[in-house]
Amino acid sequence: MAERILDNDLVRPFHLERAHLRGRFVRLEETVHYVLTAHAYPEPVSRLLAELLVLAGGFVGALKFTGTFSLQIRAEGPIRLMVVDVTNDGVMRGYASFDEEAIAASQTLDPAALFGEAVLALTVDQRSAGGQMQQGIVRIDGKSPSGALMIYFRQSEQIPTAVHTAVGRDPLTGRWRAAGILVQAMPGEAAEDPEERQENWHRVMLFLQTVTEEELLGDGLSPDEVLFRLFHEEGVRVFEAVPITPGCSCDRQRVQTMLRQFPAEELEGMRQEDGSIGVTCQFCSRHYLFEAGEVDALVAERSGSET
Repeated sequence: MAERILDNDLVRPFHLERAHLRGRFVRLEETVHYVLTAHAYPEPVSRLLAELLVLAGGFVGALKFTGTFSLQIRAEGPIRLMVVDVTNDGVMRGYASFDEEAIAASQTLDPAALFGEAVLALTVDQRSAGGQMQQGIVRIDGKSPSGALMIYFRQSEQIPTAVHTAVGRDPLTGRWRAAGILVQAMPGEAAEDPEERQENWHRVMLFLQTVTEEELLGDGLSPDEVLFRLFHEEGVRVFEAVPITPGCSCDRQRVQTMLRQFPAEELEGMRQEDGSIGVTCQFCSRHYLFEAGEVDALVAERSGSET
C-alpha cells in the first residue's frame, strides 16, 4: 500500500493484481461543494450533478494529453443540460440547466423522470495545445449518469466497466460530499482464459457491492483503507493520487473574446440602460461588466469587420 492520505478531493488509481482489473477511487468535498453552491440547485439536480462530477474525476490523470475532458448530458426532461469539465491535472467545474417549476412539481429523484430522452457526450479537447477534439455520444434514456457511463464503455469501447457512487451531506457541517469507485477490465488481456476472466469480474463485483455510502464518503476512512477493506484478497495496489481542485477557466479576456464573436447589431442589443454589457459565467457565477466605452469599441471593431 502507498502512503496514507486523508485529502477529500482526489482520485486514487489502483490495480487488482489477482483479477487483472484496474480502478479509480474518487472522493470530492471542496470541489463538489464549490460547484453546487455556485447556483441555487434543487436537491435532485444537486445529486445528479455531483454524481457527474465524480465520474469526470475518474478521468483525471488517466489521459496523456494537455487539455480538457468533459462529460455532458443533453436531455429533454425537467433537467435540460448537465456538463462537467476537468483538466488532466484536476481543475474541475460543472453546471446544470433545468426547468425550476418542472423540478418542483416532479418531487422525484428518479433520473428517468428528470432527464427523459437524453444523450451522454464524452469529449476530449486538446485544441488549446494544438491537438484535436474527439467526442463520443451514446443514448442514455432512463439511466443515471453512472449507468450512462457504463453503457458508453460497453457499446463504444467494449471495455467492461462498473461504477459505484455515493452523494450526501456531511452530518455535522451540511456540506455536500460525493465519491465513487470505478472498476474496468485491463486492455490487452485477450489471452486470458474467458471463464477465468468472467469469474474474476463476478468476484470483484460482489466485493464492490458491499461498500457502504459512509465508507465511500469518508467517515473516518481514507480511500486506501476503503480499498483494502474491499479488495485485500485481490492484491490491491494503489498508485500516486492526483488532487482535484475547483476552478473555472473564465476570465475577462476570454469573455471579451467571446463578445467579439457577435455581430455589432447583437452587441447593441445586449447593452443595459447605461450602455454597458454584463456577462455572468454560467459555471461559477462570476460577473464581468464591460463599460459603455468598452462596448463602443467592440461595436466599432465588429462593424469594421462586417463591411
